Order: sequence, then structure tokens, then C-alpha cells
Amino acid sequence: MRVRIALSVYTAITVAGLGLSVVSPAIAASASTSQRVTAVQAAESLDVHREKFMTLNGCQTAGQQGIDRGHWDRYQCAEGSAWPWVWNLWTNR
Repeated sequence: MRVRIALSVYTAITVAGLGLSVVSPAIAASASTSQRVTAVQAAESLDVHREKFMTLNGCQTAGQQGIDRGHWDRYQCAEGSAWPWVWNLWTNR
């Protein structure tokens, strides 16, 4: 029974997290997080949030595939602050 509840909660969190990728990062993030992300974006000029990933490897793979396909020149996988197990893919265009 506990496993079913845990899986249901995990699924709900995952679905909610994926839904946040549609929302503007400034709205989805807390005030302190959005300030930190904005500073990183300004420094790196990585201003397009692409997607959230559950693993760093998945984020890096998607970032490299985007470079290989010519969609963007640079990417960064930033750890989520609200959910530390979520990785956000940021690109320069």
C-alpha cells in the first residue's frame, strides 16, 4: 500500500514539474531562485529554458543533442532549488 501511495505521489510531482516547464521560469521559481537564475543567465546569456529532467545525464544528453542538431550553441544544466533532483536545461537561443 505504501509503495502505491509513494508512486502516486512521485507521479503527481513529476507531472506537476513537467507542467511547470510551460510556465515562465520567473513565475515557477521562488524570488531568491529567480534572482540567482537571472544572474546566471545574464552572465552566461543562456536565456531560454527548454525542459526539466530527472537526471543530470538526461539533461546533458538533450543539451548536446541540441548542439549537434544546430538548435543552440551552448547549454547549461542547472540544479533545481525547490526540487534538488530536477535539472533545468538552459540554452542560448
